Amino acid sequence: MSKAKEAEKQALPSLPQVLIRILDAVQADATDFSELATVILQDAGMAARLVTAANSPFYYRGNPCRSVDRALFMLGLDTVKSLALTASIQQLFGGLNQQHRGFLRQVWHRALVTANLAQVLATLTRYPHPEEAYLCGLLVDIGRLIRLTEDDAGYWDLLQTHDEQTLLQAEIERFGETHCEFAATCMDTWGLGSLMSDAVRYHQEPAEQVQDAHHLVKLLNAAYQLGQHDAVPNDAALAAADRLFGLNEGLARELQRRVTDDVTRLAGSLDIDIEPRGEAGATHAGESPADRPPVSDGPRASGTAGAPVVRDAGIIEADRRADRALGQRIGDLSQLHQFNQTLSRAPAVEGRRSSAQRALFITLGVEHSLIFQTDAGGQTISTWIDAEATPAFTLPLESERSLVTDALLQRRPVFCDDPSTRSLPVVDRQLLRLCRADALWAFPLVHEDQPRGVLVLGLTADQPAPLRERTLFIQALAREIAATLGEAPETEANAQLALRIRETVHEASNPLSIIQNYLGLLRVKLGEEHAAQRELDLIKGEIDRVGRILLRLRDPTPETAGAAPESLHSIVRQVTDIVAQSLCEARGIDLQVDLGPVDTSLLGPLSGVSDSIRQILTNLLKNATEALAEGGVIRVRTRAPVTLNGRPFTQLVIEDNGPGLPPAVEAALFSPVKSTKGAGHSGLGLSIVKRLVESIGATIIGASGPEGTRFELFLPRPDAGPPQTHG
Repeated sequence: MSKAKEAEKQALPSLPQVLIRILDAVQADATDFSELATVILQDAGMAARLVTAANSPFYYRGNPCRSVDRALFMLGLDTVKSLALTASIQQLFGGLNQQHRGFLRQVWHRALVTANLAQVLATLTRYPHPEEAYLCGLLVDIGRLIRLTEDDAGYWDLLQTHDEQTLLQAEIERFGETHCEFAATCMDTWGLGSLMSDAVRYHQEPAEQVQDAHHLVKLLNAAYQLGQHDAVPNDAALAAADRLFGLNEGLARELQRRVTDDVTRLAGSLDIDIEPRGEAGATHAGESPADRPPVSDGPRASGTAGAPVVRDAGIIEADRRADRALGQRIGDLSQLHQFNQTLSRAPAVEGRRSSAQRALFITLGVEHSLIFQTDAGGQTISTWIDAEATPAFTLPLESERSLVTDALLQRRPVFCDDPSTRSLPVVDRQLLRLCRADALWAFPLVHEDQPRGVLVLGLTADQPAPLRERTLFIQALAREIAATLGEAPETEANAQLALRIRETVHEASNPLSIIQNYLGLLRVKLGEEHAAQRELDLIKGEIDRVGRILLRLRDPTPETAGAAPESLHSIVRQVTDIVAQSLCEARGIDLQVDLGPVDTSLLGPLSGVSDSIRQILTNLLKNATEALAEGGVIRVRTRAPVTLNGRPFTQLVIEDNGPGLPPAVEAALFSPVKSTKGAGHSGLGLSIVKRLVESIGATIIGASGPEGTRFELFLPRPDAGPPQTHG
């Protein structure tokens, strides 16, 4: 066990080509978890890191995590990004040396072939968790990888001098256990469970030894044997497929061929050169070591086991390209962090623009850049030169007026590398001259789906080619600029509070995102016709509302009137359904709803305040349920139109037959008080209701006595004048 515990600290090596794809995926503007999972499922090292982290005490949520999809949901994007960056740094500056790169490619290839075959066989044989079969196949050689990082010289010699069968005995003599047993012990400590670890433990046993074992053990055993041969499965592999699952020879050969072809195509798309097995140390059937080509003067590579091999110059150059690209990604992420720190220290928006321009020069070498910002109404964008108070250019946000406006309207970068000055709008020609540029690039500045402006880079003739490879990085810089431009300047007095708010919103967003993702999975599993879909819709709506409430902490702007109107009756039904099922049913309380015939209160001027009304109604109903004993009654009703002070309103009434409000609370109605409900209650509910009522221009009246408590909310109608507030 101690060896496995120590192995947890080791950096499982990964191919740099795969790490590059993962870093690009987590840096993308709108990261898609399914696409990210697909990339991570191409690498045993990163998959093991994620599942191990998800099963650690910091993230464990009661059920073991045994798939990469679930690990992503549990960890969140920021944690995945940190794990990927850490793995990349360790890969670039430590881990396996260059002569082992050929071995790593072969392990990667074999793991993917085994994983895909295991998943296909799981589906064919109706194993209920094919994702577990895939993950076991992906981790089939982690024992070899960890051993090589721990004992480079000693284990490398074993790989060089033993074939697949004699290697196992040599490992027992040197380490006391095979790499299969060592990998299984590691998987146990990572929280993957005994069935998955057993599948890896016994994957090289003869088929007759595992024919009565668990389904998952048989799946990996057959998949590994079928995946050991690039050309055609040998007789032993075909016999194993027949013995374990009754697969005929034709089907087994076809499955192996299709999976191998798919993995080979994937390797080509990643610029990973897969050496033939004969060149990787393991011989083909009937081939002797003497048949292999002589060793070159360059670095050596080994496959599963066997003699040294020739490393082709093209493969060596591909490795060097991958290392350079990985180093560039790591450098970009470090620079992105520094860029963010530089912008956040600037005291005002004007200072942030100039700070961004200086940082762009240091980061990209771009000497001339401009930052356009949207006006308050979002109809134009403007840019300033130097410290002038008046904008030098103000452009209407209309299509085809400028490449600058097109970038923001289309929400994508616009490149003008070889401009024909006669075909461009004059304003773009002026920007080229102003920036003394041979090329002009425009990147939209968008934060939380809100347009903030455009970043314009003026490039010299030699800059577009190298910067084209860093487009994703430049887009990440643009997102940082957009976020900074939308922030109000912070003073020292409120900087700590603002930081705590941002951290709270960020931390709360992670579990909310996990819940939303699981709700989506649950919807798919249940099917669209399932009776629980309506309840899931209600839960999703409430989670969305919690998210919007949290975001108001970070961006306390009032709700806009441009949001889509929503029916008051629809809101009342949704909230009362949730309260009835979650609070009233458990307490034996009867919740009665009486909706009037007229339902026009949220048309016109009240568009966009539905979240506030939901929160008001939720607070009042929650208070009522907490005040009532079993058998109590709550009534909710609407009426329209009603007249108050000579003006028309829609009335929403919430009343109960409880004991009434405590005297101290009634005396300070709608003001914060010390809660009488005990621990876990803040006494802020009615004060929050009062603030929300005022924010939407409504009126609330409250009354309480021995027969119960009653609140009347008056919502202004389109033809109403300014309401008066009572409280």
